[in-house]
Amino acid sequence: MSKRIPFFRIFLAALLGIFLDANFNPSLSAWMIVLSVFFFILICFVKSTVIIKWKWGWILGISLIGILVAVGGISNALRSNSKKVFNQLGASAVLLNITEGPKQGKASNRYLARVFRADSQPFEPIGTSYVYIKKTDSSNIMPGDVLLSLSIPQALKKNANPGAFDFFTYAKRNGIAFTMMLEPSQFIKLVQANANSKGWIYTIREKILTIIKKHIKSKQNAGLAEAMLIGYREDLDKELLNAYTNTGVVHIIAISGLHLGLIFMLMDLLIRSMAGRKRAAWAGLFISLPLLWSFAILTGSSASVIRSAIMFSFIIVGKAIGRKSNGMNSLLGSAFIMLLWNPDLRFDLGFQLSYAAVASILLFDQKIKKLVFFKNKSALYLWSMVSITLAAQVLTTPLVIAHFHRFPTLFLFTNLVAVPLSSIVLVLEIFLCMVHPFDGIAAGLGAVINTLIQLMNEHVLLMGNIPFGMIDKIQISNAMMFFVCLYAAAWYCLFTSPNRLVFGYLVLLGLVLPVVHLMENIQINKTTEIHVLNSYGAATIIHRHGQYGTLIASADFLENKKKTKELLGQTGIALGIEHWKIQSFPNDPVMISLQQAKEIKPWILLCHAKSISLIHLKDEINKETLILADASTPVWKIKQWEKEAQKLHLRFKSIPEEGPHTIRCHQTQ
Repeated sequence: MSKRIPFFRIFLAALLGIFLDANFNPSLSAWMIVLSVFFFILICFVKSTVIIKWKWGWILGISLIGILVAVGGISNALRSNSKKVFNQLGASAVLLNITEGPKQGKASNRYLARVFRADSQPFEPIGTSYVYIKKTDSSNIMPGDVLLSLSIPQALKKNANPGAFDFFTYAKRNGIAFTMMLEPSQFIKLVQANANSKGWIYTIREKILTIIKKHIKSKQNAGLAEAMLIGYREDLDKELLNAYTNTGVVHIIAISGLHLGLIFMLMDLLIRSMAGRKRAAWAGLFISLPLLWSFAILTGSSASVIRSAIMFSFIIVGKAIGRKSNGMNSLLGSAFIMLLWNPDLRFDLGFQLSYAAVASILLFDQKIKKLVFFKNKSALYLWSMVSITLAAQVLTTPLVIAHFHRFPTLFLFTNLVAVPLSSIVLVLEIFLCMVHPFDGIAAGLGAVINTLIQLMNEHVLLMGNIPFGMIDKIQISNAMMFFVCLYAAAWYCLFTSPNRLVFGYLVLLGLVLPVVHLMENIQINKTTEIHVLNSYGAATIIHRHGQYGTLIASADFLENKKKTKELLGQTGIALGIEHWKIQSFPNDPVMISLQQAKEIKPWILLCHAKSISLIHLKDEINKETLILADASTPVWKIKQWEKEAQKLHLRFKSIPEEGPHTIRCHQTQ
């Protein structure tokens, strides 16, 4: 296997180095010493005698693996955003170099900007920040602009509720540490964007969006067409996006390897027809390669697109030099390159799903396809679509369940219609951009695209409305998922190369699974906790007894059924709560106190209490009491309480700033 897929060992060694550096935090100098030692051993071995090389040949493999492990560790130490420590801001003014945006919101547009100190020479880089500007004030701001602001970016804080999207961790892994909201009076544009590469990309994207909006009359369908062609999702209908997500065909909307594969096939067909088979390989090197990477950059350089671009680059270069590429080797080679460039990509869901889907197809597609034989070409084509769809689900299903806690049961029937239609739509969109100067042809082509997208939408919505089309709220721990994956792998090994050892592992894992499940249920049922959550403008408390939970929340929060359902779903999955009771208290000042408890210090929770002063409560609060202020109280009042707590030497925690608070209780509490 190592000879047929050499990148298998290379990838695993580099991944081991990244894992070791991320979890054990050795210094960069330690990694450099490890690299030097293995490199020295390698040189000594290469210069040794033939007898030593023959007798101690394994040293070569060990030294190469050691070098690759060290390279992976060094890459994570130098390039991982998760390990970076961002400086505190103390500048009186900052320069904001807009790099990405705008991402449209309801009231404001969101940009990404590199932040520099304006009071230093040369300008000292601080980090990257989200910048929110009202829509009415950001119409003329685009990537490349430089703004001067007296408003200082604020550090992002980890304050997400259990089960909710952890925006802080997501931003940090992308190298974003700050956020700021700018009013018109708080910034001045100093530099207008010039015609750099980002400016050209922005111009091309705007041109494509104009073409699509002009010739595809339905706003909903035009939004989907924009997302499919260049990954622009600002005009995408949210209900339609949810329908595609719930039915397991959201990969059609997201720019992925499927799109790049179609473009590669079109270019390859065009080049072979024009240049001939003999010159097609070298023509592809100078035509297909630049066009593929241009499209990858134009669509936002997502992990799945870059993966496809690297893999197709291997194929194109391999054809040019007369080498036949191996699919799995190309896949692992692209993963190796991407992880060395950005080790944090291993956390990216698009990266995980993209590689899992392609690896799953390479491993299982042919095996599934050989289960049934058809002489009829139409039946054979249909079965090949079924087999590739089933194969892709084998390795992606655990990831979908782990991240989304649901599984679309009708994914096969949805994909069989939606994938061919989306492929046709994508090809027609490319032709639309090519023929847009001819209004008559472009109008007819736009009408055809609009009809096909409408058919695809209707099919997806129909499948999404079937009652048994989704298994929802799947609660499974990471440990349980790990053992389930091992169990599935054991079955795969048993079918491919049956032997007693594999059968023994299968039996052992079959016994371990129910034991792990039983132990987890016992632990959940023994757990009793109080969770004070962070819900903007409302008080939300969860009292948990094993699999039973009571939500106590402000009356106005519970009136919003959508928010309540979302909170129950997220926290229920994260905490293992299956049965809920809901209680409300009025939107009046409330002080909840727990003074008598075993093994925990007393605490007081203030809700809707902006009229209360801590100075008036100092006689009722001792220094061991933890004072909690939740998000039902305005920020200005919480800041006032913080100052009062410092003067009175009291323990204080702000839920909006520091995140939810968990209080462990006894079974009797």
